[in-house]
Amino acid sequence: MNRTLSIDFLNLLQDPIDYNVKIIVGKEQNIKEFNLHSAILASRSNYFKNALSLRWAKKENGIIIFKKPNISPLVFQVLIKYIYSGIISVENYEIGLIIDVIIAADELELLELYQQLEEVLLENILEWKTKDIIKILQCDNFVNLYKAAINLLCNNPEVIFESDDFLKMEETYLIQLLKCDYLKLEEIKIWEYLIKWGIKNTNSILNNDIKTWKPLNFIDLKKTLQNCIPHIRFFQMSPDEYTMIRTHFKNILPDDLDDEVTQYFSNSASRLSFNALPPRYIFDSKIINATDVALIASWIDKKNGTPHHFKDLPFKFNLIYRASRDGFGTDKFHKHCDNKGPTILLIKVRHPREIIGGYNPLEWCRTKMVEDERSHNHKNYQCETSNSFLFSLTSRFNPILSRVNSEKEAIIWSKNEGPYFGLQDLYIKSSGSFINNIVGKSKQHSYEKKIINRETFEIEEYEVFQVIDNRLSTLILIRFQKIFKKFFDNIKRVPIMISRNIIQIILIILIILCLNWLYSRATRGFANRQLNRSNRYNCRNMIHTDYY
Repeated sequence: MNRTLSIDFLNLLQDPIDYNVKIIVGKEQNIKEFNLHSAILASRSNYFKNALSLRWAKKENGIIIFKKPNISPLVFQVLIKYIYSGIISVENYEIGLIIDVIIAADELELLELYQQLEEVLLENILEWKTKDIIKILQCDNFVNLYKAAINLLCNNPEVIFESDDFLKMEETYLIQLLKCDYLKLEEIKIWEYLIKWGIKNTNSILNNDIKTWKPLNFIDLKKTLQNCIPHIRFFQMSPDEYTMIRTHFKNILPDDLDDEVTQYFSNSASRLSFNALPPRYIFDSKIINATDVALIASWIDKKNGTPHHFKDLPFKFNLIYRASRDGFGTDKFHKHCDNKGPTILLIKVRHPREIIGGYNPLEWCRTKMVEDERSHNHKNYQCETSNSFLFSLTSRFNPILSRVNSEKEAIIWSKNEGPYFGLQDLYIKSSGSFINNIVGKSKQHSYEKKIINRETFEIEEYEVFQVIDNRLSTLILIRFQKIFKKFFDNIKRVPIMISRNIIQIILIILIILCLNWLYSRATRGFANRQLNRSNRYNCRNMIHTDYY
């Protein structure tokens, strides 16, 4: 709009000559009247074109009276200025006000204004406050803004769920949050926040102490949460967590759901028959879920008591091998897994379905073939460590942890076989009696406990994850940064004849490249080896044919 024309229309807004519309906005103590012109409103907004038509308009003394209690006077002042002048300036506006304006602009069908404000909000996303995020989460028709709000929520959910605004959220939008697959929060915590919301929105409940509740309170809470509870992923909880829920809130759980979850935890063989929702944060495994990973990480860390939480793991687990994807052969295993540092092995057993595995804190390595001239036996190597272990996750109620008790033969390096723990405690053969399938064997010897009741079993799938200690990686990077900072400070003191700025730019580029190279090598190699400083690493020859 021409600037002079804009000023003229603004003057008309300030001194509304011949107005024929009175719009009353706001409610209670915050109400304001605007004297406006129907021709301008109708030409700028389809919403007003319809609302002020003869069919809908209400008149008093020839003036159209229109009420909008859901829009505040401050927000409407911004909108009407834009309608009259085509000008919007939000540099000094808080994000919360801009969100209120864009919500109203959407309702009044001011598309150009909506697009301008959307761009402003996305450019200033780091300034969004908790209440701003919750407002956007309740506007799921704002596609781009809604995606941004969901991303903020998923990455920092506690900030949202701990706010008072969360307790005021409508059920419809709460359910949308519960459906979110990438919510980085333990399922038990999501349940606790849901209970908190339910208590706040159940009129008969006056306090949070369930010991003082009457049966009617539980009945009312069940009604409040009946549409939300089906979206809680009970199957992704630990057995202990679900037992705690049943202890306090069994009366609000649907009977069929409670029966299914209880059966799921007690009978691993029938798990596939349940329509279980996936984990909220995706862990790239076809065998275990995020809760299982957190438990394994706690075993690696020798953590007693409460296990690690998945979102706070001190380790990074990189999938480096999946048999169904990369091939079941021994060659494939060694190609993907040798010389990768500490690893976790996961095995899904076929008929019946069991989940077993082991942790190698050293590394896998295919040895060279050494032939004994007298016996023609092939020699392998046994490696010593005190930190390896085997496990079974077949029953999540009673997982089995079997630590090494004969450290000298904890890990076996073999050319002809796949991963190998102890003297036959767990290993994968390259072939066997099962046609077109790979075979595993397990006979307790070097580890504390049996992890499976059969010595020979058919393998449906197995995976290997590289384990990287994030704490060591961070420490290494900090050390390199300090070294290069000191180097850079010394270089700056050297007298030079050419431009100081050019030298600094070149040095910064070189330092960034060096840091990137050193960091990548460090996280792949040095960090993994530092994890094993406590391990006594000892390899020796061993005749291997007696194992079969």
